[in-house]
Amino acid sequence: MPADRPGDGPDGAFGVLFVCTGNICRSPTAEALARRELARHPGVPIQVSSAGSHALEGNPAASRSLLAASARGASLERHVARELTRRRVRAADLILCMAAEHRPFVLSYDRSAANRTFVLAAFARVAGQWDWLATSPAELVALAADHAREQDGDDVFDPLGHPAQAYAACAERLDSLVTPVIATLVKTMPVGTTGAT
Repeated sequence: MPADRPGDGPDGAFGVLFVCTGNICRSPTAEALARRELARHPGVPIQVSSAGSHALEGNPAASRSLLAASARGASLERHVARELTRRRVRAADLILCMAAEHRPFVLSYDRSAANRTFVLAAFARVAGQWDWLATSPAELVALAADHAREQDGDDVFDPLGHPAQAYAACAERLDSLVTPVIATLVKTMPVGTTGAT
């Protein structure tokens, strides 16, 4: 990993960026679920954020996403939409897209992000299969770059404009993907960096 990667910074934090379209439904829900999981591991040097390929900066989370996330113990109360930018792409050690359509937008900002940009479901599959080989989150990302393959049905459906049940189903699917990904990233943290008390 080059020295200018954020995981090599003074705080050593490993940055995860979730990406969707408007940053008001899927990616903020994924971020909120990741924060909920990280709260169970105080001091772990993992930072999570989200952005949208077509986000309008400052928009609040969709009200139905807020409710669906809240039902799963995750808060979107303070979320404001963030636009995907070159700086945000370059600052991330791992970029998890909600759908295959988002990957080209990420790569348009930084072609070198290809080996750390994945569809969330594809990365979750690899994390579950190869975590035993990884001794750091960066190694897990490298394994994913070699083994992640997108499959039909990997995209997380965008609930925007659909009934509340669609938001609940989206949050449930994201929970089933984000929770094991965060657990694996925490597990692969080098000993002494997990902040365990």
